[in-house]
Amino acid sequence: MNKTCSIRLLLSGIIITAAVSLCLGFWAGTRKNWDAYEQRIALLEQKNQTLISRQKELEKENATESLNVIVPYAYVLLPEDGFVAVYQADRETLYATTGILLENLPDNLQEEIQDGKIIDSEEQLYNFLENYSS
Repeated sequence: MNKTCSIRLLLSGIIITAAVSLCLGFWAGTRKNWDAYEQRIALLEQKNQTLISRQKELEKENATESLNVIVPYAYVLLPEDGFVAVYQADRETLYATTGILLENLPDNLQEEIQDGKIIDSEEQLYNFLENYSS
């Protein structure tokens, strides 16, 4: 019986040692993986912050670009039967006819009107008409 107890104690010791070794090995491997996992999370958080800051910069640039809206012109002066006619920006819709003779205008202004003189606003249009009427 002594031998049987000794063999049982030896086998029990071997099994317990193996179990403890497996547990320690598993814990050590898990700890190593956990450290690598934490490092990877820190790296991803840093990349995420970089991407967020780049996105904010792009949004600021886009907002600045959207503020630089080009205002289309409103009217075009074109010759019509020897007189100056005012058309809308599409150059097809007649806005108004004038009594301003094209030949009474300075040469450079006549050339501009031949090409289609662009007037940006109603205020500029009325200033032009006021200056060259009569």
